[in-house]
Amino acid sequence: VYSCLGALPATLQLAAMNANASAFVPGRNPNAAAFVPGQLCTPAACSTATVADPSSRGPAARRATEVDCSLITTQEELQGLLRRLASERLICIDTEGCDLSKGSWRNGQRIEDPAVPLHGQVCLLQIGTENGEAYAIDLYEMGPSAFTSGLRQILEDPQVTKVVHDFRQDEDALWHQFGVLVQGKFDCQLADVFIRRLQGHRTGYVMGSAKLFSSYGIELGVLPGYGALTQEQKLKIHERFSQDRHLWSRRPLPDDMVQYAKFDVLPLPQLYQKLLASLAQFTQSEEVAMRLLRIGSEVYNSAFRVQPACRCRLCCDAGESARFDGNWVLMQLAASSELEPWLMQCMWRTEDAQPLSPPGASKFYVNERDESVPLDRA
Repeated sequence: VYSCLGALPATLQLAAMNANASAFVPGRNPNAAAFVPGQLCTPAACSTATVADPSSRGPAARRATEVDCSLITTQEELQGLLRRLASERLICIDTEGCDLSKGSWRNGQRIEDPAVPLHGQVCLLQIGTENGEAYAIDLYEMGPSAFTSGLRQILEDPQVTKVVHDFRQDEDALWHQFGVLVQGKFDCQLADVFIRRLQGHRTGYVMGSAKLFSSYGIELGVLPGYGALTQEQKLKIHERFSQDRHLWSRRPLPDDMVQYAKFDVLPLPQLYQKLLASLAQFTQSEEVAMRLLRIGSEVYNSAFRVQPACRCRLCCDAGESARFDGNWVLMQLAASSELEPWLMQCMWRTEDAQPLSPPGASKFYVNERDESVPLDRA
């Protein structure tokens, strides 16, 4: 018997076992905030999924222990990568950019805004595989031509799972600058929110990648290829971000920046396995868990793309993006005919009835030297 059912009211238990149960109606569950599953599942307990040792996946996996510092900048190199990815059913993706967002673009057109200088440009697209390989495509150099010979098809193929972590700004940038809409996403940040909700916890804020890796016992320092970049180096790179808002568009891009970008996708396959195993304990099967995350990730990651205003740090208080907008996500999921009503009922919270307030004003400004500077230093 599914562990959640014992904690649900009898009417909802019947709905859980009845495929023809009436659709979930937000606000009809006054006890949602107090909902506690019959079996709580902590990250340590849930993350028991077996992650195969790379040595068991063949010669290609065993070779993928070092991360090189090269960028894909030509069609010939890109075609080689696309041939390599042709048989992959799961890839991990991330992007880097200059205050990554729709920024100075709307629906493929660059716009001039005297109030906010050029910003938001996506510069790199990183792709990782389950074997531990990592690649970086230089979108700054290749521009729209990067998507004309097969890359768009892979990214927009819903049958290829794309593991991401908080892809909201990435989707915003890729859509408005290149008209690319990634399909088949499994957003690890959203998976964690759903798991915590099904454990009975409140989820006012989403979790950053570093904290999420730690929560699920993923030691980045021992990951093949990852330990080459020390924590001290990462902090120095972050300092450079704050000093130079155009850092990702500088060419040649320093080796440590390329490594930094590629490292973002390396831990995602392991995190995906652990989150999927954890979520499946609450949804009765991995199939239901995957369906929930695919639909949920489409909703969650569209949040910035569909808004007319930009949500980067130069245009608003981007720190408020760490708040989880249950109203935006749950209301749309509740309308889906593909998800079980009892599952939506389990995740609904009374606070979801009200949308979050818009983010406040930006805490940065661009000075006469084209630098982004915190307002408290003005």
